[in-house]
Amino acid sequence: MCLNNEIKIVNADLDDLDALHEIETLSFSAEKAASREAFAYRLKNYPQWFYKAEYNGRIVGLIDGSPSDKKYITDDLYREDGGFDEKGENVLIFGLAVHPDFRNRGIAHKLMKHILSAAKEQGKKRISLTCKESLISFYESFGYKNHGTSESVLGNVKSYDMEIEI
Repeated sequence: MCLNNEIKIVNADLDDLDALHEIETLSFSAEKAASREAFAYRLKNYPQWFYKAEYNGRIVGLIDGSPSDKKYITDDLYREDGGFDEKGENVLIFGLAVHPDFRNRGIAHKLMKHILSAAKEQGKKRISLTCKESLISFYESFGYKNHGTSESVLGNVKSYDMEIEI
């Protein structure tokens, strides 16, 4: 059942840290999930690129990223500062996650469309992310192009660089 009309996408803040981090740890392996400290840093330093999906007041999903001049994500960008550069022409998406109880209901699509729209409104040129092979077609459905194996090997996972020009 699609919940699109009942999902609200808004900027996250530090008060949301525990709920956001719980979704992150439920969605990614321990080696791949962002730490609570990394989330806190992002929420303090560039909250304008950290969005949450709410359903009836409950946080059920998230998408976060950072503007940067870098074209693709590399493992060093997962450190605290994340390559943040507000003037950067690209947006690098660090994570898209939906609570397991709310998956397959259109929430990830709504989050992705929101950040694509925000990046376009801010005059960014492209968005890049990494994903595992099983998610390539999901991102291609938005217009992302697969640019091959990523330099990022965080969590010992083979990832692929995906990019969309906006």
